[in-house]
Amino acid sequence: MFDSIHSFKYMLSLSQQDCEAYCREKRLERYQKYGGGHITNLPLHSFAHKVFMPFLKASLYMEGKRLNILRDDRIKTDRPIIFCPTHIGGVDIEMSFLSIQTPCWLVLGDPREFYRNFDGFLLQLNGVIVLDVLIKEDRKVAKAQMKELLRKGGNLLLFPEGVQNISPNALINPLFAGAVDLAIDCGADIVPIALCRRGDSYYSIIGENICYEGCQPEERDILTNELRNRMATLKWEIIEKLPQIHRENVKESDYDDFVNNVLSLDASYTWSIDDIKNGMYHPKDVVEHEDVFDFAESLVPNKDNAFLFDKRLIG
Repeated sequence: MFDSIHSFKYMLSLSQQDCEAYCREKRLERYQKYGGGHITNLPLHSFAHKVFMPFLKASLYMEGKRLNILRDDRIKTDRPIIFCPTHIGGVDIEMSFLSIQTPCWLVLGDPREFYRNFDGFLLQLNGVIVLDVLIKEDRKVAKAQMKELLRKGGNLLLFPEGVQNISPNALINPLFAGAVDLAIDCGADIVPIALCRRGDSYYSIIGENICYEGCQPEERDILTNELRNRMATLKWEIIEKLPQIHRENVKESDYDDFVNNVLSLDASYTWSIDDIKNGMYHPKDVVEHEDVFDFAESLVPNKDNAFLFDKRLIG
C-alpha cells in the first residue's frame, strides 16, 4: 500500500477521509504506471502467511474464541483458488484464514480501519488487495490486481457478499458476480466456505471446488446464483448441527441485538447500518420488504387512494 516510509508518515497527518482519498489516489497511480495489476514477491507473502497462522490461532485462543472445522471437502488442484466465505461479523477474516490455512491474499472492500494500524501492516505482509467498493474506479484497479495475482498462481480470499449480513432471515446476502467473473477469466476454482458463530464458538465447512472450465461470461449471473445456493447449503448444514432456538423464545428485541452485536464485535469496525445497506449488492428484480410500501410516504390521502392505507392490506 505504501510507496515509502515518507508516504506512511504523511498519512498519519491526514484526517480519516483525506487518508482514504489519498490511498485511492496512490492505487490509481500504480495502476496507470504499470498498465494494470502489479503483484510482486508472491513467495515472500506466502512465507509470511505461514508464519502468521500459529500466532493468529494463539491470539484468538487467548481471547476465548474457538474454531471448529466441521468438514473440508477441498480437492487438490494445480489451478489457483478463490476462497469465498460467508460473513459472520467480527473475526470473519481471521476465521477464514484459520479454516483455509493455504496462503491467500485478502480482498478487503472496507479498508478504512486498516490504513494506519498494526493489523493493516500485517495484512500487507500477508498480501492484500484493497478497494473502496463504492468507488467504480477503485473497483477497476482492484480487479486488475486480482487477475494478475490469479494468473501468477496466487490464491484469493474474497467475500462475495461484499458487506456484513444483517438480514433477519437470509442465510446469505445476494452475491456480487466478481468472483465468478474472475474464475472464468483466469481459470481459477472457487471454493465456497460457510462460517457460523454461536457466542465465542465459530464453525466452518469448506465446500468442494467449483471448476468453471468451459463456462462463458454470459453465464455469470446463473453461476453466481448457484454459488450462493452452495454457500447457503453449507451454512444450513452448520445451523442444523447447533442447538435449536424455539420460536416462542425469540424476543422482539433479538434482531436489534443481533445487528448491534455484529457491528460491535470488532472495535475497529466503523461501518454503519446505512453503509452496509449501500454497499451490498441489490439485484434489479428483487425488492426489499421494507421498501415495498415506501410509496405511501409521498402520497397525499384522498378518496381515490384511500384503499392503499387499509390496514387489512398492509398489516
